[in-house]
Amino acid sequence: MTTPTPHMLSWLEAPPAERGLRFSDGHGTWTSHSYTDMAEQVRRNAHRLRRAGIGSGDVVLLLGQNTIGFVTSLYGILHAGATPAIVAPAGPDAMVGRLRSAIDAVRPAALLATADHASLLEGVAGPLGCRVLAEAPDGPLDDGASELPEVALIQFSSGSTSDPRGVQLPWSALNTHVFGIHEWLSVDRDSRVVSWLPFYHDMGLVGCLLMPLAGGISASYMTPQEFIGHPLRWLQEMSGSGGTACAVAAFSLGHILRRVRPEQLAGLDLSRVRSVIVGAERIDPDVLDAFHRLLAPSGLSHGTLLPAYGMAEATLAVTGLRPDPREIRTQLVDTGALEMGKPVPVAAVGEPSATRIVSCGTPLPGIGVDVLDADGDPLPEGVFGEIAVRGYSLATGYRKGGLTAFGDRHRTGDMGFVVDDELYVVGRAGDGVKENGRWLFAEDVQGLAAAASPRPQRTVALLGSLSGANAAVVVMEDCTADEASGTGRSVAARLPGLRVVVLLVPHGTLRRTTSGKPRRRAMWQELVMSGDLESRTVWDSAKAVP
Repeated sequence: MTTPTPHMLSWLEAPPAERGLRFSDGHGTWTSHSYTDMAEQVRRNAHRLRRAGIGSGDVVLLLGQNTIGFVTSLYGILHAGATPAIVAPAGPDAMVGRLRSAIDAVRPAALLATADHASLLEGVAGPLGCRVLAEAPDGPLDDGASELPEVALIQFSSGSTSDPRGVQLPWSALNTHVFGIHEWLSVDRDSRVVSWLPFYHDMGLVGCLLMPLAGGISASYMTPQEFIGHPLRWLQEMSGSGGTACAVAAFSLGHILRRVRPEQLAGLDLSRVRSVIVGAERIDPDVLDAFHRLLAPSGLSHGTLLPAYGMAEATLAVTGLRPDPREIRTQLVDTGALEMGKPVPVAAVGEPSATRIVSCGTPLPGIGVDVLDADGDPLPEGVFGEIAVRGYSLATGYRKGGLTAFGDRHRTGDMGFVVDDELYVVGRAGDGVKENGRWLFAEDVQGLAAAASPRPQRTVALLGSLSGANAAVVVMEDCTADEASGTGRSVAARLPGLRVVVLLVPHGTLRRTTSGKPRRRAMWQELVMSGDLESRTVWDSAKAVP
């Protein structure tokens, strides 16, 4: 007899009564929800959708909020045989544009909302031609669709280089990938996930919600806002609940280092943690080391820090390190001498453009990674080029009124190289410039600017062309003109020959994606198109007195 293939909704058939989810109210108070109670609410929501005529082949919008209502609504949509499309929440003004874009992309049958948000969303979605359904707090239970949905999920990309796009994931890709993550991280019934990542982002949704629920394991969730305001609470929940696994955006490690003091960690026990996935942007090895030094006295092993590379277009994870006590591999690269299609130049310690690039591990089983030249032809190991992804987890394409198919391979726009089958990500082509045939990436300038800035978390580096010449523009919030000028001088000294311009902008100007990455291209276009460059400039290397 063959063993049935597991799928993400299996927990609904036999919910593990002894396990469940915990949610913080944003103020440090937690509420618990058993799998048994969640399964009943899922089936009520599925009945609500069926009664409204929604089922197989339909798309239902859902706001990606870190609440128990989101979880039971998401699974209610799947249980009814429909496809959820997750939209990031926003304020009233921005929400109109966001919903209009989502409705145009996926042509939904409805928007499913929690009871307390349904009336508010009706006023926004109704005029856009999308009906709003409120989840069912009580009532009949649905037995579920006879067939699983062909399209399991539409998740919108984070939008680091363009507006978010609806990424369509087939059931086979999503379901297989979720259980592939189980194998990668050796997830078992005693595992516990603790997360603050938003449910509208692939790391938070696929990695930290769908993955644990597929195995019927316990998990704890905060909101991103609570983590930003009180990062210590996340560590306390990891310790108090016996957390074993989590995923974080790379920028958050620096945030913890700035906000959490060693004396605040007394009594914390992180010895049960087996995996801390780090991704979403290029990883600073010095920050990784400092993060471990901070938490090692609490029992965190260095081998639990697992740099990874992924994207919504590949469901989630593409490459990743396995839990291992060995040191994370790095390559010391002369980033100032990188040329597409040429061997990666090795740097000597102390060279001005020497950068340690962190390994993002090897491809997960069933996933392939190629590094391509400018013509799209594969390059050998140790050669710099564009990263492309292939394999079972690849999305079918982007939804925008119809489907723009990917084919067998997705060119990511990220640049990097492979050594010993491990992937090293250098930066995004869209956030870099070529100077005399060589690449300079915004991530490199970002590191220099952040190191010199008194407010590194409010400093963003952009690259582009000004007055016909390549330039680095450093945008800073809440700094004085003297502080900004000092940052500009420091960056220019490390980048001779490149024009460096520093802008001071009001608080709230910097734009970031749903994973916290700077939306560099959008900010560059806004600054150039608005004509604010000159009025905001406080220092310019082209005009500075030697």
